[in-house]
Amino acid sequence: MSDLFNLWGNFLFHTRNVLFPVLIAALLFVYPPVKMGMVPGDYFLALGLLMVTTGQALRILTIGLAYIVRGGRHRRIYAENLVTDGVFAHCRNPLYVGNILIVIGFMFISGNTTGILLGSVGFLTIYRLIVFSEERFLTEKFGQAYIDFCADVPRWLPRVEGLRETIDSYRFDWPAVAVKEYGTLFTSLMISLGLISWKLNLAGSLAQNKIPIIAATVLIVAAYAVVRFLKKTERLKSMR
Repeated sequence: MSDLFNLWGNFLFHTRNVLFPVLIAALLFVYPPVKMGMVPGDYFLALGLLMVTTGQALRILTIGLAYIVRGGRHRRIYAENLVTDGVFAHCRNPLYVGNILIVIGFMFISGNTTGILLGSVGFLTIYRLIVFSEERFLTEKFGQAYIDFCADVPRWLPRVEGLRETIDSYRFDWPAVAVKEYGTLFTSLMISLGLISWKLNLAGSLAQNKIPIIAATVLIVAAYAVVRFLKKTERLKSMR
Protein backbone atom coordinates (compact mmCIF):
# COMPACT_ATOMS: atom_id res chain seq x y z
CA MET A 1 0.00 0.00 0.00
CA SER A 2 2.84 2.39 0.81
CA ASP A 3 4.29 1.84 -2.67
CA LEU A 4 0.91 2.76 -4.17
CA PHE A 5 0.73 5.93 -2.06
CA ASN A 6 4.26 6.79 -3.13
CA LEU A 7 3.37 6.23 -6.78
CA TRP A 8 0.35 8.52 -6.52
CA GLY A 9 2.30 11.13 -4.59
CA ASN A 10 5.00 11.29 -7.24
CA PHE A 11 2.39 11.44 -10.01
CA LEU A 12 0.53 14.31 -8.33
CA PHE A 13 3.79 16.18 -7.73
CA HIS A 14 4.81 15.66 -11.35
CA THR A 15 1.49 16.90 -12.76
CA ARG A 16 0.58 19.52 -10.13
CA ASN A 17 1.16 22.61 -12.29
CA VAL A 18 -1.39 21.40 -14.83
CA LEU A 19 -3.63 19.19 -12.74
CA PHE A 20 -4.36 21.60 -9.89
CA PRO A 21 -5.68 24.48 -12.05
CA VAL A 22 -7.81 21.97 -13.97
CA LEU A 23 -9.25 20.55 -10.74
CA ILE A 24 -10.01 24.02 -9.35
CA ALA A 25 -11.67 25.07 -12.62
CA ALA A 26 -13.68 21.83 -12.75
CA LEU A 27 -14.91 22.25 -9.19
CA LEU A 28 -15.98 25.83 -9.82
CA PHE A 29 -17.70 24.81 -13.07
CA VAL A 30 -19.64 21.90 -11.57
CA TYR A 31 -20.28 23.66 -8.25
CA PRO A 32 -20.38 27.35 -9.20
CA PRO A 33 -20.26 30.25 -6.72
CA VAL A 34 -23.40 31.45 -5.01
CA LYS A 35 -24.49 35.04 -5.46
CA MET A 36 -23.39 37.79 -3.12
CA GLY A 37 -25.78 38.57 -0.29
CA MET A 38 -26.62 34.95 0.51
CA VAL A 39 -26.26 33.33 3.93
CA PRO A 40 -24.08 31.44 4.75
CA GLY A 41 -22.31 32.34 1.49
CA ASP A 42 -21.20 35.76 2.73
CA TYR A 43 -19.74 34.23 5.89
CA PHE A 44 -17.93 31.68 3.75
CA LEU A 45 -16.62 34.56 1.62
CA ALA A 46 -15.09 36.29 4.65
CA LEU A 47 -13.57 33.03 5.87
CA GLY A 48 -12.24 32.24 2.42
CA LEU A 49 -10.54 35.62 2.08
CA LEU A 50 -8.99 35.10 5.51
CA MET A 51 -7.73 31.66 4.48
CA VAL A 52 -6.21 32.93 1.22
CA THR A 53 -4.56 35.83 3.05
CA THR A 54 -3.21 33.57 5.80
CA GLY A 55 -1.92 31.01 3.32
CA GLN A 56 -0.22 33.63 1.21
CA ALA A 57 1.27 35.30 4.31
CA LEU A 58 2.68 31.95 5.45
CA ARG A 59 4.29 31.39 2.06
CA ILE A 60 5.75 34.90 2.04
CA LEU A 61 7.13 34.49 5.57
CA THR A 62 8.66 31.12 4.70
CA ILE A 63 10.38 32.38 1.55
CA GLY A 64 11.52 35.61 3.15
CA LEU A 65 13.28 33.87 6.03
CA ALA A 66 14.83 30.65 4.74
CA TYR A 67 13.70 29.42 1.36
CA ILE A 68 13.94 25.72 0.65
CA VAL A 69 14.98 24.32 -2.72
CA ARG A 70 12.45 21.52 -2.78
CA GLY A 71 10.43 22.45 -5.83
CA GLY A 72 11.62 19.43 -7.70
CA ARG A 73 14.10 18.79 -10.48
CA HIS A 74 12.78 17.82 -13.90
CA ARG A 75 9.35 17.83 -12.23
CA ARG A 76 10.44 15.11 -9.80
CA ILE A 77 10.70 15.34 -6.02
CA TYR A 78 14.14 16.66 -5.15
CA ALA A 79 16.00 18.43 -2.34
CA GLU A 80 19.54 19.83 -2.39
CA ASN A 81 19.83 19.92 1.38
CA LEU A 82 17.76 19.50 4.51
CA VAL A 83 16.46 22.91 5.55
CA THR A 84 15.50 23.02 9.23
CA ASP A 85 15.67 26.72 10.00
CA GLY A 86 13.36 29.66 9.46
CA VAL A 87 9.69 28.66 9.40
CA PHE A 88 10.81 25.08 8.76
CA ALA A 89 11.88 24.97 12.40
CA HIS A 90 8.19 25.30 13.28
CA CYS A 91 6.48 23.34 10.47
CA ARG A 92 7.88 20.75 8.08
CA ASN A 93 5.67 21.80 5.17
CA PRO A 94 4.81 25.50 5.53
CA LEU A 95 4.62 26.13 1.78
CA TYR A 96 2.18 23.26 1.33
CA VAL A 97 0.13 24.43 4.31
CA GLY A 98 0.00 27.82 2.63
CA ASN A 99 -1.10 26.21 -0.64
CA ILE A 100 -3.84 24.22 1.09
CA LEU A 101 -5.20 27.33 2.79
CA ILE A 102 -5.19 29.25 -0.50
CA VAL A 103 -6.88 26.55 -2.58
CA ILE A 104 -9.53 25.69 0.00
CA GLY A 105 -9.95 29.43 0.54
CA PHE A 106 -11.01 29.74 -3.11
CA MET A 107 -13.75 27.19 -2.46
CA PHE A 108 -14.95 29.11 0.57
CA ILE A 109 -14.99 32.36 -1.40
CA SER A 110 -17.26 30.67 -3.95
CA GLY A 111 -19.66 29.83 -1.12
CA ASN A 112 -20.89 26.58 -2.67
CA THR A 113 -21.14 24.11 0.23
CA THR A 114 -20.67 20.99 -1.91
CA GLY A 115 -17.68 22.57 -3.64
CA ILE A 116 -16.18 23.46 -0.27
CA LEU A 117 -16.55 19.89 1.04
CA LEU A 118 -15.25 18.16 -2.08
CA GLY A 119 -12.46 20.68 -2.61
CA SER A 120 -11.30 20.45 1.00
CA VAL A 121 -11.27 16.65 1.11
CA GLY A 122 -9.75 16.39 -2.37
CA PHE A 123 -6.86 18.80 -1.92
CA LEU A 124 -6.09 17.65 1.62
CA THR A 125 -5.81 14.11 0.24
CA ILE A 126 -3.68 15.25 -2.70
CA TYR A 127 -1.18 17.12 -0.54
CA ARG A 128 -1.02 14.28 1.97
CA LEU A 129 -0.01 11.91 -0.83
CA ILE A 130 2.61 14.37 -2.11
CA VAL A 131 4.04 14.80 1.38
CA PHE A 132 4.08 11.01 1.82
CA SER A 133 6.30 10.69 -1.25
CA GLU A 134 8.50 13.61 -0.20
CA GLU A 135 9.00 12.14 3.26
CA ARG A 136 10.07 8.81 1.76
CA PHE A 137 12.53 10.58 -0.54
CA LEU A 138 13.95 12.75 2.24
CA THR A 139 14.27 9.82 4.63
CA GLU A 140 16.22 7.85 2.03
CA LYS A 141 18.48 10.83 1.24
CA PHE A 142 19.13 12.32 4.69
CA GLY A 143 18.52 9.34 6.94
CA GLN A 144 18.60 9.87 10.70
CA ALA A 145 18.89 13.65 10.37
CA TYR A 146 15.49 13.79 8.69
CA ILE A 147 13.98 11.26 11.09
CA ASP A 148 15.08 13.45 14.02
CA PHE A 149 13.69 16.51 12.25
CA CYS A 150 10.30 14.79 11.84
CA ALA A 151 10.29 13.82 15.51
CA ASP A 152 10.92 17.41 16.57
CA VAL A 153 8.83 19.47 14.12
CA PRO A 154 5.10 19.11 13.32
CA ARG A 155 4.14 18.04 9.80
CA TRP A 156 1.22 20.44 9.33
CA LEU A 157 0.17 22.75 12.16
CA PRO A 158 2.95 25.32 12.71
CA ARG A 159 4.37 25.48 16.22
CA VAL A 160 3.91 29.07 17.36
CA GLU A 161 6.30 28.82 20.30
CA GLY A 162 9.53 30.65 19.48
CA LEU A 163 8.27 31.92 16.11
CA ARG A 164 8.77 35.56 17.07
CA GLU A 165 12.40 34.87 18.00
CA THR A 166 12.90 33.06 14.68
CA ILE A 167 11.54 36.01 12.71
CA ASP A 168 13.66 38.52 14.65
CA SER A 169 16.84 36.50 14.03
CA TYR A 170 16.62 36.88 10.22
CA ARG A 171 16.98 39.72 7.81
CA PHE A 172 13.81 39.42 5.77
CA ASP A 173 14.60 38.93 2.08
CA TRP A 174 11.92 40.96 0.29
CA PRO A 175 13.61 40.64 -3.14
CA ALA A 176 13.49 36.84 -2.79
CA VAL A 177 9.79 37.02 -1.97
CA ALA A 178 9.13 39.23 -4.99
CA VAL A 179 11.13 37.06 -7.39
CA LYS A 180 9.92 33.67 -6.17
CA GLU A 181 6.36 34.45 -5.11
CA TYR A 182 5.03 37.05 -7.54
CA GLY A 183 3.35 34.44 -9.73
CA THR A 184 1.55 32.71 -6.86
CA LEU A 185 0.52 36.05 -5.35
CA PHE A 186 -0.81 37.23 -8.72
CA THR A 187 -2.82 34.03 -9.14
CA SER A 188 -4.24 34.22 -5.60
CA LEU A 189 -5.35 37.82 -6.06
CA MET A 190 -6.81 37.37 -9.54
CA ILE A 191 -8.76 34.20 -8.71
CA SER A 192 -10.14 35.79 -5.55
CA LEU A 193 -11.09 38.93 -7.46
CA GLY A 194 -12.61 36.87 -10.27
CA LEU A 195 -14.75 34.86 -7.84
CA ILE A 196 -15.97 38.01 -6.11
CA SER A 197 -16.84 39.53 -9.50
CA TRP A 198 -18.70 36.32 -10.42
CA LYS A 199 -20.69 36.46 -7.18
CA LEU A 200 -21.48 40.15 -7.71
CA ASN A 201 -22.66 39.41 -11.23
CA LEU A 202 -24.96 36.66 -9.98
CA ALA A 203 -26.43 39.16 -7.54
CA GLY A 204 -26.90 41.72 -10.32
CA SER A 205 -24.57 44.22 -8.65
CA LEU A 206 -21.40 43.90 -10.72
CA ALA A 207 -22.15 47.08 -12.69
CA GLN A 208 -22.31 49.14 -9.50
CA ASN A 209 -18.90 47.81 -8.42
CA LYS A 210 -17.11 47.77 -11.77
CA ILE A 211 -14.86 50.77 -11.04
CA PRO A 212 -13.17 49.27 -7.94
CA ILE A 213 -13.01 45.87 -9.65
CA ILE A 214 -11.33 47.34 -12.74
CA ALA A 215 -9.00 49.47 -10.60
CA ALA A 216 -7.94 46.46 -8.54
CA THR A 217 -7.38 44.39 -11.69
CA VAL A 218 -5.22 47.08 -13.28
CA LEU A 219 -3.19 47.48 -10.08
CA ILE A 220 -2.58 43.73 -9.74
CA VAL A 221 -1.61 43.29 -13.40
CA ALA A 222 0.67 46.34 -13.32
CA ALA A 223 2.43 45.11 -10.17
CA TYR A 224 2.90 41.67 -11.75
CA ALA A 225 4.31 43.20 -14.94
CA VAL A 226 6.77 45.41 -13.04
CA VAL A 227 8.10 42.57 -10.88
CA ARG A 228 8.36 40.23 -13.87
CA PHE A 229 10.31 42.89 -15.80
CA LEU A 230 12.67 43.47 -12.87
CA LYS A 231 13.21 39.72 -12.53
CA LYS A 232 13.84 39.09 -16.22
CA THR A 233 16.28 42.00 -16.44
CA GLU A 234 18.00 40.76 -13.23
CA ARG A 235 17.46 44.10 -11.52
CA LEU A 236 15.76 42.31 -8.65
CA LYS A 237 17.71 39.56 -6.97
CA SER A 238 17.59 37.68 -3.72
CA MET A 239 19.91 38.93 -0.97
CA ARG A 240 21.04 35.36 -0.31
